[in-house]
Amino acid sequence: MKALIIFAKTPVLGKVKTRLQPHLAPEKILGIYKSFVRETVKNCAKLRGIDKFLGCAPTKDDDFLREISSIYKIERFNQKGKNLGDRITNAFKDYFKKGYKKVVVIGTDSPTIPVEYIRQAFHELNRRDFVIGPCCDGGYYLVGARESFPELFQGIPWDTSEVLDKTLEKLELANMRFSMLPFWYDVDTIDDLRFFKKHLVYLNRTKANFRLTL
Repeated sequence: MKALIIFAKTPVLGKVKTRLQPHLAPEKILGIYKSFVRETVKNCAKLRGIDKFLGCAPTKDDDFLREISSIYKIERFNQKGKNLGDRITNAFKDYFKKGYKKVVVIGTDSPTIPVEYIRQAFHELNRRDFVIGPCCDGGYYLVGARESFPELFQGIPWDTSEVLDKTLEKLELANMRFSMLPFWYDVDTIDDLRFFKKHLVYLNRTKANFRLTL
């Protein structure tokens, strides 16, 4: 059994994509964030043979998240934990307990991630204990594991450029066999957003899909 978990924040004005706040109005940022969630879930819905879940923080009780989960037939749950490391760890543990043998976690900051990368992540778990999708900014857009793994996500300096390096160090110390997917990018800063707009043109997608008006 395979589980794909999409981590998403509850869309609250002024609480999402905060690094864009000096540059854009809060209402516009909220609209961009919602478009990222919508596009990520829509793309993941194309994957077959994989159970999909929307992990919400702090709460799944939100009209937008309820609508998205209804449209794409994806079950919601509340993330558990004080920090991102705790929430990722708990998601893995909970879904392994439910009987899943392979679990992959992604966020919504990389809405253009090719679904082929997610398929590849599950394929890599046929022969490796762990898989990681690295980001150009030193973080990652995807992590996946088979059944059990050590406490990899404790003591990671989240929201820094050291996230990937520290995680790789922990994997090596634990003697875990792991694979790395191709690098991709997150959209966190205003420069990321400008690049994202150019990338959409390259991908032949319309800006209207993402409601961007920079």
